[in-house]
Amino acid sequence: MSITTDRATTASVTTEELVSDFETSTDAATNTDPAHRDWIPTCWSDEARLIPGAYQFNDEIKPWNWLELDANEAEKLWSLLFGFVAFFNKRYGERIDKQIPPCWAEHGPIVEELTTLMFARWHAFESPQGSVGGAQYWHSYTLPAFYIRILDWFGDDVLACQQGGHRDQHNQPHESDSSWVVRSEIISILDITKRRNAKTGEATDADETPHGVEIPFLWQPTKTPPQHRGGKE
Repeated sequence: MSITTDRATTASVTTEELVSDFETSTDAATNTDPAHRDWIPTCWSDEARLIPGAYQFNDEIKPWNWLELDANEAEKLWSLLFGFVAFFNKRYGERIDKQIPPCWAEHGPIVEELTTLMFARWHAFESPQGSVGGAQYWHSYTLPAFYIRILDWFGDDVLACQQGGHRDQHNQPHESDSSWVVRSEIISILDITKRRNAKTGEATDADETPHGVEIPFLWQPTKTPPQHRGGKE
């Protein structure tokens, strides 16, 4: 059997060779065909399926206001933020310029922005007052405004931070996201320790048994914060 190419040259090709070529091309198509993929995308991964933690905050404070928090309340908020950042980057961070930088805990304005973004989402999605209108408002107005302010706060360093290239006065860059996760947890521990050391007097009933509005996230049951964060309900 022979075939003629577009250059009018003739080559001899056996039937077996044609069948082999066809099977190879079919296998390649099957491997790239979305219908044959058996993995779940990262936007449905474990981190994207929940925001860990459901805590009761003292009803005498506003849990999104860091200035009002003692060590116990701050510990809960830190734990929520860690979970929220992991959730957000898996669910919304398909593009690196839409991700929360791994060095977020190094930036005071970003900590404040993330805190209100998280509670605004809870209010729109999970609170007793949550509604589809509120959820859409969060997507249409709250989230885009957050991205705009991120650019304002970071300036020209935003992409460097999002890629793990944070630069500060100490000039000690960390080369991986995991290093920044550890660094963020160190910051949280130091912050909680400062709040605990600054506290005077005996613990009150409110300190020992927090009460107020429970803040549930998705379907995750109430948890004690991970031991390495030092948290207890």
